[in-house]
Amino acid sequence: MIKVLVLIDYSTEFSRRFLDGLIQYAQEMGQWSFYRLPVYYKNIHGEEGVIAWAQKWEANIIIAQWNYMSLESLQKLQIPVFLQNYKEEGKCFSNITGDYTGMGAMAAKFFIQRRYNNFAFYGNKGFIWSRERAEGYRREIEKIKGNYYYFESEDLNDKQWEHTHTQLEDWLISLPKPVAIFACDDSFAIQISEICKLNNINIPKEIALLGVDNDRLICNLSDPPISSIILDA
Repeated sequence: MIKVLVLIDYSTEFSRRFLDGLIQYAQEMGQWSFYRLPVYYKNIHGEEGVIAWAQKWEANIIIAQWNYMSLESLQKLQIPVFLQNYKEEGKCFSNITGDYTGMGAMAAKFFIQRRYNNFAFYGNKGFIWSRERAEGYRREIEKIKGNYYYFESEDLNDKQWEHTHTQLEDWLISLPKPVAIFACDDSFAIQISEICKLNNINIPKEIALLGVDNDRLICNLSDPPISSIILDA
């Protein structure tokens, strides 16, 4: 029996599709046993708590979203470690990733075909998948000598929400219109949609908005609904 410790949040559409694919693979390959540590456990007990649990359960594999800079504790386990979209590439683990540069290029081509001249990207600060999407997007825009604008923020918590929200609002208002905006994912896209609603900025006439993940719940909360790229999981 292969014991797989899973530390992945179920809240995003991509994560749910990824876990569904993982379960299907496990069923085809044989005897796998999964144990999912809830998000609150990682938040309360930190990386050492996660490592202690992995040792107690005698996990054979860890598949995780890892928010800590240090990877030394994971190395000490001496078992295969797979990290979903870790901030940087690493030698002591396998990074579960995708063609994010290509995805950015796809988004740019979508807008270019619709003859936009102004393009913007709204990214998640400090994450390699967001940077690569922005890079692929920017490269295609440079080819046609389009106008490119960039803004990034962290996932917003209670303390930083008001400050970053104000900065994002100022940035959106300052953009030349019409403008095509590619958001790094749907949760960032809906931030743009909500600010546009508060400031009477028309979507799609003034801002064309595209997200990633095709999270139907998030996309349909927006008015109008957010168009989104579907990821292969």
